Amino acid sequence: MPAGQNVPPQWMERLQKLPPAEQERFMTNNERFRNLPPEQKAQIRERLREFHQLSPEERQKLRERANVWEKIPPEQRQRVRQEILPRWKQMSPDRREEIKHRLNALNGLSEQDRAAKLRDPNFVRGLDSSEQDMLRNLSNLRVTPATGAVGDHQ
Repeated sequence: MPAGQNVPPQWMERLQKLPPAEQERFMTNNERFRNLPPEQKAQIRERLREFHQLSPEERQKLRERANVWEKIPPEQRQRVRQEILPRWKQMSPDRREEIKHRLNALNGLSEQDRAAKLRDPNFVRGLDSSEQDMLRNLSNLRVTPATGAVGDHQ
């Protein structure tokens, strides 16, 4: 689960492992959390609530994506937030699904095989140039978007 702005990733990781009552106790007793703006506190609580409604498999996938996100250099994260995510959100759901489907086909391939696949006209057939660019960008980041977005990371 992505950490909120100015919230240590360890918080979210730790809180995800706690039952809701213990999460609330942690947040109530943590000075840094208490000093966050009300809207940020509400956002964190909402993300934790949503997290607990996921299946164990969905939770694991979300944790894996968060771990990948944390490993991406800050300048690349900024590029995702400022360039890639806005373009991703403008795409229709069916086009996003098409790109995610192709990203999944690239998972587990070596750099060389992935690059060859991205150059293969049959693999990118049906994608316009901006979608092909999005596929390359996401493949290079090794970020597989969640259902709604590349990453709602702040």
